[in-house]
Amino acid sequence: MNQFLRFMQRDDIARMVIGLMVLLLPYAGALTAIPLGALILFDPGSRLLSASLAMLVLLRPALSIMHCDLPLYVIAISFVASTFAPLAFKRLESLAGSMIYLMITVALGYPLASMISSGSLSSEKILFLAILGGLSGAFLHHASKERDFTVPFGTAMVMWLFSFDYPLPEMPRILLIFIFALMLGIGAYWAKAADSDAVLSEAIVGLLVILFGGLNWFLLLLAFYLLGGGFTHYGYAYKNKLGIAQSHGGVRGYKNVYSNSLVPLALAICYGIYGSDVFIYAFIGSVATANGDTLASEIGETSRSRPRMITTLKETQPGVDGGVTPLGEAASIVGAFIIGLLATVTGMVGIFGIIVGTIGGFLGTNFDSFLGATLQSRGILSNNGVNLVATALGAGVGGCLWYLLQII
Repeated sequence: MNQFLRFMQRDDIARMVIGLMVLLLPYAGALTAIPLGALILFDPGSRLLSASLAMLVLLRPALSIMHCDLPLYVIAISFVASTFAPLAFKRLESLAGSMIYLMITVALGYPLASMISSGSLSSEKILFLAILGGLSGAFLHHASKERDFTVPFGTAMVMWLFSFDYPLPEMPRILLIFIFALMLGIGAYWAKAADSDAVLSEAIVGLLVILFGGLNWFLLLLAFYLLGGGFTHYGYAYKNKLGIAQSHGGVRGYKNVYSNSLVPLALAICYGIYGSDVFIYAFIGSVATANGDTLASEIGETSRSRPRMITTLKETQPGVDGGVTPLGEAASIVGAFIIGLLATVTGMVGIFGIIVGTIGGFLGTNFDSFLGATLQSRGILSNNGVNLVATALGAGVGGCLWYLLQII
């Protein structure tokens, strides 16, 4: 036990020494890779981390040859996220550790990035990137098995993706949006509707959707999260008896969050950048698909009538991919209608929002069933892959309906 504790202390010290090398970045730049390379020789336990950060430092001048700029402040925040912040996970359980991880990354990453940017970057941009780096770093640290590689590169790539110029609200509002998104995720965790990885994933999605789309956009996703979590427990005993209930008592993981939210997230970001109304209609169609499909599955599985395959209309067993019931079809229409109605009530679109949500969600849900009966049943797509493709189809339907409205 004493040897184990001594090893952990040595590992912590090595990680902190690597982290302190971030102070060399403003002066040494790519040459910071030299002391990192030296640590590869002297400390076997930190070889992967040292090598990953060294490659990240050397990547910057390599990209500059192709006229691509990997900002130094992005690399600095990645140093913090992969060295100092992970120490929290050794002291606390997963969710509490993730929160401390996040706070350490923001508390250390913000001043470092401010110092390195030398006033060339707004304080709002630095805060946003530090929060984004902390959320993505905490998620990758907990979800990945090769964290000493995925955390440095993963956090850097996520922050780099959002390092271009775009308008941001003032710092207090960014903090309020971040806290709001995070508290909703923690609430879902306490309600046993999401695990710790899903909390971080929902916080990332919420932060980005609100910043680029607006609060109304996130309300649609929030309605889907609440309805999906609530109806997961609808008839749970009966579904569990049939062996088709959601695993882990209905607690959702990060794969479920991203498979249903990735397309809406991309559309919200595109709207924030380009401002076209087509992204609003596509967003409504994608969220309506996610909500319609979830309600169709969770409510339809409690149907007393036998499901039929969507491809052949032949009877099949409950829970079989591609099986549909009249109850499930009705639930999908209601779920899609709710999203369209909410989009209209919140002022995102006019009365056509109801039509777009209902049609896009219903078609997307049945396309989900079709994929389940074909590609998923053959092992080509997983359930999460089917959800991702179906929400993209729902978005496509929403975009086409917007185009038709322009012609009419």
